[in-house]
This record gives sequence, structure tokens and C-alpha cells, in this order.
Amino acid sequence: MMQGASVVGRHLKPLLLVAALLVAHSAQSLPQPLNTVAYPQEVYLAEDFRYYAPQTLFDLLQRLPGVSLGWQADGELEIQLHGLASQYLTLLINGHPLLGGAGNSSLNTRQIPASLVHHIEIDRNSRADLDAGGGGAGTINVVLNNPDGGNQLQISTGGEALNAQLAGSIQLLSGESPLRLSAERRVARQNSEGFSRTPAGNGDWRQQTRDLSRSLLLSFDTLLNDRHPLHLYALYLQADNDDRLQGVHPLNSPNTLQTPQLTDSNVERYSERIIQRLGGNLRLNWQHLSLDAFFVAEQFDQDIRLSHDNPLSVAQTNQIDDSRYQFGWQLNEMLNEHRWSIGLSMQQMKRINNSLSNAILTSNNDRSGLPYNFDYKENRLSAFALDRWQLTPNTLFEAGVHMSTYELSQDSFVADGNSGISTDTHWLPSVHLLHHLDSKRRLRLSMSQNTREPEITDRIPHEFRQGNTLWRGNGELEAELISNIDIGYEHNFRASSDSRADRHSGLYLRAFQRIINQAILQTTRRETDSDGITELTILRPQNSAGSAILRGAELDIEVPLNDHHLSLELGGGVYRSDVQATAELPYRHRLPNQPDYMARIGVQQRINDTWRHGVCWRVQGGSEQILPAPLSSDGYITQDTSDAQNLDLYTEYQWNRRWRGLATLNLTPGASPFIRQDGIRQYQNLKPLWYLTVQGQF
Repeated sequence: MMQGASVVGRHLKPLLLVAALLVAHSAQSLPQPLNTVAYPQEVYLAEDFRYYAPQTLFDLLQRLPGVSLGWQADGELEIQLHGLASQYLTLLINGHPLLGGAGNSSLNTRQIPASLVHHIEIDRNSRADLDAGGGGAGTINVVLNNPDGGNQLQISTGGEALNAQLAGSIQLLSGESPLRLSAERRVARQNSEGFSRTPAGNGDWRQQTRDLSRSLLLSFDTLLNDRHPLHLYALYLQADNDDRLQGVHPLNSPNTLQTPQLTDSNVERYSERIIQRLGGNLRLNWQHLSLDAFFVAEQFDQDIRLSHDNPLSVAQTNQIDDSRYQFGWQLNEMLNEHRWSIGLSMQQMKRINNSLSNAILTSNNDRSGLPYNFDYKENRLSAFALDRWQLTPNTLFEAGVHMSTYELSQDSFVADGNSGISTDTHWLPSVHLLHHLDSKRRLRLSMSQNTREPEITDRIPHEFRQGNTLWRGNGELEAELISNIDIGYEHNFRASSDSRADRHSGLYLRAFQRIINQAILQTTRRETDSDGITELTILRPQNSAGSAILRGAELDIEVPLNDHHLSLELGGGVYRSDVQATAELPYRHRLPNQPDYMARIGVQQRINDTWRHGVCWRVQGGSEQILPAPLSSDGYITQDTSDAQNLDLYTEYQWNRRWRGLATLNLTPGASPFIRQDGIRQYQNLKPLWYLTVQGQF
């Protein structure tokens, strides 16, 4: 498994582009991929991104090279790798995913504070020794702060409205067994507005959002017998969100499907999420072998209250209660040119989902707005074996297989009693090759397979009806099988042996392909009711008989200029996908939320040892997705988004060795992005974001 902190001991228009260059690289810091392993992993230090005054993990991730943003059906932004939707991305915290329902990984990026993050590891392809084998788009492992840091304080204010953040870390124990407590309290407010245009008329909308988050991280390290590192941590995350939407907002607001378009309505959503997690790793070191043992115990609770007024007044409350226990081990051969690793992990996970009403509120037919009542338990056993060879002095080769088998028992209160037992087993191979052309240049080839399991809410045998629309589950859903290939060329301009020391200099070119078999689609079809007259629209998830393919290429460059007082960063990517038309979805289309392209350019200038400033401009092409729509003539609609761009400006002044101040301005030049769907255009007036931050040690 990814160990990270668990082991102690380390992109258009030419004129605007030129203008951006004349200003004074962003601190996106292109790190060199690891050059001692065959798989394509990159390490990004959170400290290198402080210039953007990131408040959350989402703020950090969206500025990493090779990362794009997608617009989900409910209007929320998501983090993407390889231009694939977030359900294909695996997000790990200290090597293991967090609990929660559908889309929880995307929500967690906004809940985890940036102040708790030490560094981020990105695997562009799957690996046998990753938790669940990794994701089809890639895997992001967020490694939390370790206990070795000193006492720190950060105060930040800004945003659209008045936001406030107070974060700090204190060393409770120092020496050979450090104990550190990190905490943050953050209040974030955002006031948005926009307007909607349709052939029938226009209307305005307003949105007010308030987030209150509280976070605690307690981390402890020690050495047993001076050679066996032990790492323990406890993580507590609590987030309260109050979101109010008023006016004409036809595309993304929860509704009953019976609300006429362009109705002036009020929607309120309140949610509370709590994550409590205990985890630890112990490494036993011998002469030729090491044994890594880990455990995770975690509890997740979420309460959501939705209300919708005019013309129908509807309220809905949903509750999720998750728990998980996981433990495992990994045995590694350490010294020989031919090295092997094996591992085994066991997990039990439970979920109880309650709805305190029978109301149905959906957003573009997002199934999470259905009144689910169910509980389930999953027992999962995972194992892997891999071998690493030093084929030649310049060539590394790795081959492995990840096996995962599970047993799922469900008890659905909206169906006829117990739904029985579901079991499945997957064998997922992976192969990685690294060849050093010389001390500065490397070639990589990675191939793997992995799966994406259906959401439990799609699999339970439920049936919900509202008017003439019927939502059904599908207990026969099978996992998607994703085949991956990545080819990379890396050029390290400095040719140092330390990949982290070289993170501000280099070139990384990658080409990739993803083939998705048995893709899960939200399908729609017509059916006659039992009266033989009424026509029903059936919405149901189903595996596609065809396949989807994504191809793309990305380039990232960072070059130090002018004796390292000026640095330049360039990056970009192009993406093309095609989903076969089938009987389930008779449209040939592209993958949901996949952008056409993305690019960035950044410059940073260091005036002296105490003052530096910079600019970064990012732009991204539009995307589209096919959505089921009961009221449309053929049962589907296409939603597409416009191009989007973003401009960051910052300046930082270091007062002394301990304290520094930072001013950040985030602008969105040009036309505001819009979402278009079925003759409706929905615009949002984007406002600048500013932050003033003071960071220090004491």
C-alpha cells in the first residue's frame, strides 16, 4: 500500500501569453518523478503551493500539473486526472480511502484543510500494491503532516465575502518520539449570482453558501529497538454547510421534476459531516526483509436536509452512518537486484442509510436525491504479489497482480426483505518499465487493469415513483473493467540524484489510453403502466454492451531562468474520447465531463531573499455529458459547459526567518462560464477571490 507518512525515517491567446510572461513561475513546482522505481509516481510538497493561499485540499489539487476540473451534473466542480470524471479517481489519505457515500471523494477534497497536508503522491497508473489496486484515472495519496514539524501558526482572511481561517500546530513531545497536534477552524462564505436564458424568457438567481469546518490531527512517531519505526495518527474532521438558492436556477437545483422551468423557487440544503479515523503503521526491518503492518478504524456520519418551495413545498432528510475496520501487512525483499513484495489486507465495512421522508428531490436526475433506506455489510479480502528486476544497469522492470474478493450482504427496507448475498473476485495485473537513456533522460511504459465497482445505491433492488417517472435499482450490475496504458518521457535538467531537490526543473511528456468495458450508464426507457394506458419513464443503471475509449497527451515543463531569480512553467493537455452507441444509450458521445484541452503558463520572480511574486494563468476547454431526462422526447438531453479560465496573482514577503506575509488575488478574466442544456443557458457571474495570509513559527 502507499505508505507516505505512514513510514518514518522522506496551459490562448498568443498576446495574452506574452503579457503573462512579461509579468513576473507559479509555485506549482513540477517535481521529477521518482527515478528509482519503474511505476510513474510524482511527489508534490504542499509547501510549494503556499503562494496560492490554499484553504482546502481542493485548492491544492486543482493547481497540480496534469489536473483538470470537471462540472458534475449538480454543478459542483470535481478534480480529474487524465480528463476522466472523478468516479475513476482514487483518493487516499495516508494510503487508504475515506469512508462515505457516492461522490464522497469529491466532497472530501473541500473538507480536508490544506494546512494538514504535508505532501501529495500521484500515481498516473495503477499498481499492484495500491489500496484496491488504484483508480482507472489514477491515484492521489494525500499524506498528512508528520510529527517532526515545529510550532506553527497561520491566519488567513479574504474570499468573496469575509472568510477567516486559523490553523496551528504545536509540538507536544519532541526528541526521538515526537507527538504533534495540528488544528484548524475555518469559516468560508460565498455569495454567487447569475441569470438564465431560454426561448421562453429570462430570470436571475442568487446563492449564499456558508461552510464551517473544524479539524484535528494528532500524529506520533517512535522507533522500537532503534530500528523499527512506528507511526500512529488520529484524524477528526467536521464540516457544516448551509447552502441557499433563490430565483430562477433551472439546471442544478434540487427539484421534484414537476416544477416548471423558470419558476422562481427557493431551495435550502444543510449538511453536517463528521469523520473520525485512527490509523497506524509499523515497519519491522531485518537485514534483507521488511514487514509493514497497518490498521485503520474509521467512522463517518452525514446528515443532509433538503427543502424546496414553489410551486410544491417538499422537504427531505437523509442520513448515512458508515464504519470500517481494516488491517493488513506487506512483506518486502529489500537488498537484491531481484526484489519481491507480497501483501494481504482484510476489511469489514458497514453502512446504514436512512431517509426520514418519502419525498424525491433530484438535480439533473442525480440518484442521491432518492429516499433510500437500507443497510449493508461488505467483507473484502485483498492480496497482491509483485516482482521487481534490475534487467540492466539502466532498466527497471516490475510486474504484479492485485486480487480482490468481496462478499456483500444487503438488507433493503424499500424492497421485499433481504436482497441476499453478492460476491465477486477480480484479478488485476500491472506491468511497469523504466529505462534510463542517460543521467538526465528516462522513458517509462506502464500497463495495468483495474475495476470501478457500482455504487451501492445503484445495486439495491429499490423502486421509487414520482408522477410518471420511476427510478429502479439493478442488482445485476457488474463492475467496470478499465484497461490502462501510459507512456512517459522525462528530462531532468539538473540531473541530481534527489527527485525532490529537482522539483523546480524538468520536462515530463506523457501519452495515455483508457478503455472502459461494461461502463455503467444511467439509462432511460418507456414502459406502459399496469393500467395498460399510462406511459412511464424508467430510469435505471445498466452496464453498456459497448466500450468507451479515452486517448490523450500531456506536457509539463518548468525551467529556472536568470540565475534562478526567474522561473517559467508551461503545461497543457489534449483529450479525445468516444463512447460506442448501444441499445442502452443510442448516442455516440464522449465521456462525461471530459475537457477538450487544458493549459497553463506561470512565471515567478524572486526579487531578493525576502520578496517574491508571480502569476499563473490556466485555461480549460468545454465538456459535455449525456443525462437521462424523463420530459424530453427521446429520454436524454446533452449538457455542455463553456471554456473556463483562471488567473492567479500573488506576492510574498519574508519578514525574518520565522514569519512571512502573503497577498493572493484569484481572477477570472473574459466571459463567464455557462452551462447549456436543452435550449437553456445558465450563466454565473464569477467574482475575484482575495486572501491575506500570515504564516509563522514560534
